[in-house]
Amino acid sequence: AMDYPPDYAQSTRQRAPSTPGAEGAVPQGVDFSNMHSQIGHMMWEAGSKQIKDSFNSYGRIDLFRPYFDVEPIQVRNRLMQSFLPRKPSQIAVTNDLYGPCMIVLTMVALLLWNMKSSGYTVQNGTLMGTAFVSCFAAWLFLSGILYTVCFLLSTEVSLVHIFSLFGYSMTSHCVVLILTSIYHPSHDHLYFFLLLGLFCLPSALRMAFFLSSKTREKAYKATLMAAVVGIHLLYIVYLHFGFHVVLEEIDEILGDAPPNVPIKAAVPITE
Repeated sequence: AMDYPPDYAQSTRQRAPSTPGAEGAVPQGVDFSNMHSQIGHMMWEAGSKQIKDSFNSYGRIDLFRPYFDVEPIQVRNRLMQSFLPRKPSQIAVTNDLYGPCMIVLTMVALLLWNMKSSGYTVQNGTLMGTAFVSCFAAWLFLSGILYTVCFLLSTEVSLVHIFSLFGYSMTSHCVVLILTSIYHPSHDHLYFFLLLGLFCLPSALRMAFFLSSKTREKAYKATLMAAVVGIHLLYIVYLHFGFHVVLEEIDEILGDAPPNVPIKAAVPITE
């Protein structure tokens, strides 16, 4: 048998649990009745913090910096190149959205200038709102249609590239609007169609050549080119011939147009 020191029994008695009650008793100061609510509150705070951090990260300007971080000389070169139909291998399309946004804002200013120079006035901000909707919504909507057509025809191109490509091509629309505002012969649309062929058609062909080169099926190339050229040209035709008609209808609905007073065209046209 092993020999234990004389104070062994006393030390073992001193190590007995000091807390009252049976073994496994609940420690003092711990309230398990509110434990579930506390855990739920902690989980709610953790989830809320994660959601707020996610929204803050997506709302940071750094996410949009690659699309607007361009040099003025790059924008100038891309504006000039938008009129030149080249081989697809010589066309460089980037994720630049700064240039297209400036082009659309320029188009808004041109439409407002045309409407004001023609003596057309409206109330309740309809003039500004219609110009913004007609330009920005058209850019987004028509780019979306082009992207849908490209998707259906198996064209490998991203949506941002479509926005950039179509946005820069709208430079030709701005040139036509400026020139038709400065001079437009009466009772003759030959001048407008001449400008259409000189500026808008080459810009549309540039888009068509690039997108057709991204199409895997050769049978779809002609269809895609016709769709691109058609969408591009129909928009400037609408701005020239139909934009003022839409304004008149909006004024009639809102009741802003005075009765029996003809409204002049926002974009110069002739009857």
